[in-house]
Amino acid sequence: MKIALLQCNSVTGDVAGNMQRILEASRQAAAAGAELCVTPELALCGVAPGHYLCAEDFAAGCRTALDHLALELRDGPALLVGAPVPSVYASGLLSNAAVLVDKGSWQVASRKVYQGGAQGMGPDTDDSRYFDRGISCGILTIGGWRMGVVLCEDARSEEEAFWKIRYASGHNPLMELVQRGVDALIHMTAAPYSEGAQAAGEHMLSHVAARHHVHLFSVNLVGGNDSRVYSGQSLAFDPTGQLLARGKAFAEDVLVVETAGSAPGGASGGKAPEPLSSCVEESLWHALTLGTRDFVRKCGAEKVIVGLSGGMDSSLVCCVAVEALGAENVTGVLMPSPYSSEGSVSDAHRLAQNLGIRTVTLPIESVMKTFEQALAPGLELFASRPGDTTFENLQARIRGVMLSSLANRAGALVLNTGNKSEAAMGYSTLYGDTVGALAVIGDLTKTQTYTVARWYNEYRQAEIIPQQVFDKAPSAELRPGQKDEDSLPPYGQLDPVLEELLLPGVSSATANISPLRLEVRNKLFAAEFKRRQEPLALFVSRVPFGASWQAPVAGRYRLP
Repeated sequence: MKIALLQCNSVTGDVAGNMQRILEASRQAAAAGAELCVTPELALCGVAPGHYLCAEDFAAGCRTALDHLALELRDGPALLVGAPVPSVYASGLLSNAAVLVDKGSWQVASRKVYQGGAQGMGPDTDDSRYFDRGISCGILTIGGWRMGVVLCEDARSEEEAFWKIRYASGHNPLMELVQRGVDALIHMTAAPYSEGAQAAGEHMLSHVAARHHVHLFSVNLVGGNDSRVYSGQSLAFDPTGQLLARGKAFAEDVLVVETAGSAPGGASGGKAPEPLSSCVEESLWHALTLGTRDFVRKCGAEKVIVGLSGGMDSSLVCCVAVEALGAENVTGVLMPSPYSSEGSVSDAHRLAQNLGIRTVTLPIESVMKTFEQALAPGLELFASRPGDTTFENLQARIRGVMLSSLANRAGALVLNTGNKSEAAMGYSTLYGDTVGALAVIGDLTKTQTYTVARWYNEYRQAEIIPQQVFDKAPSAELRPGQKDEDSLPPYGQLDPVLEELLLPGVSSATANISPLRLEVRNKLFAAEFKRRQEPLALFVSRVPFGASWQAPVAGRYRLP
């Protein structure tokens, strides 16, 4: 039997477009002899549809699309597609379902089972306000195979792995399928990318296949959806847990898996599995590139504006933008102040030349003077304070206005260049360097930014990002001789402490805490109000701000 895993890049809300993508992929699979095609969960409407599901015609539009798929595929192959359908358990809600389209009609094969009803802790639990909790997973029979269809939360940690989950109703969906007797498990998912998640997921699924001695086919979404990036890399395992096939990483794919003979229990034949990334930096690079491309295009834009300072953050963001959108769609804006070093300006120009993008230089000294004069009557109302950063922040805000204005004229999006270390410490200016539609590296620490940049130059086998950018000390250049270390611990010390503090379960108690840890923790909590006003960041870590980690905005962390 041949099963095709349709690794789709769905656009959330674009039911008509997604339907056509699924049809085209199904026809491609049919040409390869597939008897059954399987999409990721919610492939028809797109992942995390949110309040779209409350629109009075959205669910009806999904049903119309299912009717059309049934008509178009009436001569085969069978299609198992992820889609929202009316709930039979809870009035006014929908089910996150696997729908079997076969022989000119469609029926619900399985409904996603949610573990709990917590709100706001991730994409799965956010769905629970729109979808019912589900009852059990379903079984379908095709070509003599009994296949269990699994849509359930699939945590990537050993302790919460889905084969161990027992829900509040007292049953374990996976074990119920196994006990009812299945030859294969079909796992339809939309598992967001994060560092190390692919290896953990493969280990988990291999264990499930071997433990229950079943074939296992896991099809995953690919593409960017707001902050989330999905890597694809759909999987097939034999009943011993051996990997039979792996789909492409960060790209659409039609992965056709052939089981030897027509009976269950055979081995697979076909091409070798697609390789995993050679290193963490490579997978991060591809995640950022795909996330940026899809965010810009799914927002209906083509062009982006990037402020170039000659520093590492803006350099890497510009490289990602060019890779994602093409040099012709990227404009670099240099906005030197009286404190900008000659080296920073020349480094920015050299980077732009290496990437082949056009630039414009807008000096801000005269604007700074105009603002100073205009603000003078108001500033005189307030006494000067030690550490006053009014005019430092003013420079960042002037730059933010310029970038936003250019984006308005060009019909483009501004890409924010802030990193996770700065966001954690509040080392940014609201309405200044927080301007932008998307924070491309907002979930990379400063240390990671440098390592990904070094990998990129090696990948391109050229010094695209000038060596001087690596060599000079990080600085916002908002006053003479300023360095980041004037305000922050050295990044080599800060970032390991930050990453540890963000992990769930790490104690924040002050007993026996080092001065460095205390400083980082206090700044981390105090800067939450800024993070709430920053642009969306592409999530690539295990604990991104705004998803797995949040703190009160108006709180004050203080212990007796």
